[in-house]
Amino acid sequence: MAPFVETWPARELEFRSQVSLKGNKRKGFDGDLKGCELLEMLQYKCEVEKPVTRESVTRCWPIERMFRRCVDQNGGFMVETTAWEGKKGG
Repeated sequence: MAPFVETWPARELEFRSQVSLKGNKRKGFDGDLKGCELLEMLQYKCEVEKPVTRESVTRCWPIERMFRRCVDQNGGFMVETTAWEGKKGG
């Protein structure tokens, strides 16, 4: 069974990124994600159209994911920002 993953709205990402996985406030990082390096990754979601037949066709769709590589006092860390990058007007 996969571990629990906490979710929250994209508008909270800058605030939430200031806290480490241990729950401590990150030293040397003020939450400014725009100052971090932007990285992109392309993944694919695939589905088998008719899985009960031998002639089944597998179709895949690209899914673009975005990350920011940031630096704090302890070194680098990554934050997935896919939903945050898509928001309009701050």
